[in-house]
Amino acid sequence: MSIREFIFKILFSVLFCQTLFSQKEKVIPVDSINKLDFSGLINGINTNLEKNPELADFYSNVFLRRAKENKNDYEISSAYYYRSTLYINDLERQITYIDSAIYITTNTKNKNDFKSHKGTLVYLKTHKGAVYETDGFFDIALDNYLEALDLAKKTNDSLYIYYLQHNIGIQRRKFGQFEKAKILFQKCLKYQESIVNKSSNDSLNYLFTLAELVTTYRQHKELDSAILTNKIGLQRSRHKTIQSLFKLNQGILQYYDQDYSKAITTIKGAVDTLLKPKNHIYFENYDLIDAYYFSGKSYEALKNKDEGIKYYKKIDSILQHTNYRIPKTRYAYLELIKYYKSIGDKNNQLYYINQLIKNDSVVDRNFKNMNTKLIREYETPLLLEEKELLIDELKTQNTRSNFSLILLLGSIIILTGIFIRNYKKNRQYKLRFNELINQKHEEKVKNESSNREERIDIAKDVVDMILKKLIHFEQTHGFLKTSLTSVILASKFSTNSKYLTKVIKFYRGKSFTLYINDLRINYIIEQLQSNTKLQNYTIKALAAEAGFNSTEVFSKTFFKKTGLHPSYFVKRLRELKEN
Repeated sequence: MSIREFIFKILFSVLFCQTLFSQKEKVIPVDSINKLDFSGLINGINTNLEKNPELADFYSNVFLRRAKENKNDYEISSAYYYRSTLYINDLERQITYIDSAIYITTNTKNKNDFKSHKGTLVYLKTHKGAVYETDGFFDIALDNYLEALDLAKKTNDSLYIYYLQHNIGIQRRKFGQFEKAKILFQKCLKYQESIVNKSSNDSLNYLFTLAELVTTYRQHKELDSAILTNKIGLQRSRHKTIQSLFKLNQGILQYYDQDYSKAITTIKGAVDTLLKPKNHIYFENYDLIDAYYFSGKSYEALKNKDEGIKYYKKIDSILQHTNYRIPKTRYAYLELIKYYKSIGDKNNQLYYINQLIKNDSVVDRNFKNMNTKLIREYETPLLLEEKELLIDELKTQNTRSNFSLILLLGSIIILTGIFIRNYKKNRQYKLRFNELINQKHEEKVKNESSNREERIDIAKDVVDMILKKLIHFEQTHGFLKTSLTSVILASKFSTNSKYLTKVIKFYRGKSFTLYINDLRINYIIEQLQSNTKLQNYTIKALAAEAGFNSTEVFSKTFFKKTGLHPSYFVKRLRELKEN
């Protein structure tokens, strides 16, 4: 569980639990679990989550079974959420249970059963985003954060709005957008300061955001601001584990102050606290990456290269278990490659070269995707809000100013329209592509009936003969021969073209031309996926490979059948291969 999940877990407890049950502080024998009420089951899950996962799993199964027996959507959704918390090292199972909770919550017919129906959806979307972010799938995490933010804005839920901006601020910082990240964190802190001290939970949320601001100052080389803000965090944090986040930043700031030995000691103390099993909810993978990165750099500065390499290898170890690759991880691989080259270890040198290539590819893709999504789905809506403000201002300005602003507004609307249109078009293409590579390309045969020959007015033995030869024709790829006509094919089948086209129309549901072209397109789609050499062919060569005489006819037929241009389909296949 990540820091983001911890923040929202507090809210989930309010949304899902406060109106139903009171917690019981005691250990319950396994044979008594079936007698517990829901509050006891929830307590059993939370109490045993760390120390006895199998028992926590048993509690959650009882919870889910009883919720389904009661046919209570609220309880079922809650049970699925708690099931998801059991599998912090199994992304697929976590997401499966979270999606089930979202589905039940979205489609419930009894929305009044939820104290805050939309608030619950906001939480679940945010929780799903946090799970993806912890595993390094930043673009999918951002999708869920933005969906949750949209819901929170519709309900004017300022608490959630600022929590989500906290998360988006972290995403911005990961990819170098420090100024924008600072603005978001400062907004969050201003809001949190207005509610801080109302509860210990509020204080924790404030300190989490303060720690993120320190990290942002530090990474942006605003060291004076980082030092000052970090001192505030150390003074205000009474919780030892939360204090470790500020201790970690303190150690890194000591590195920048060239006090390398003290930096190593301070960072190690912070990491030792954070790595205790019960504390995994308080830190993110990037905290450990920072810790190991600056420990390695400190040992390098002290001329202890061998010890520094150990910490760079720890960064690689993190990346072997997650997809959590950020720009900083590149340096670790460069140092590992350089080190193993210096000692002549070619096997390890090759291994880390491959890891660096993989790292660069993932970081580059994430950077492009994240930057695009932040502009399109976060900044563009803000731009549209500014557009509304411009409209109001236009009413109070003179004619000349009005004309200039109208031109500006028109440009914004046109550009936004073009952007949205292209975005929708690309999204449709991607969806169609995914559907295309996952579906089987087979000709469907209509169900036969006892009087089929009567309905098409052809003798049964003739129909059977033609169908048999059609199947052989399809299996042997006879359709790839160019200049194929119904007359030519009928002659090969020892029948006439009228019978052949009639059977194809009835049993394949298509005209002869459409039938042949569909077989050709299905064939080339399958070949492009299985034979990667074809992905380097020109469209003209692909047309010939599929049996078409004309590149133009091939392209039009491909688009008509798939909704995609062949060039786009080939390009996406290449991208899949590279990734």
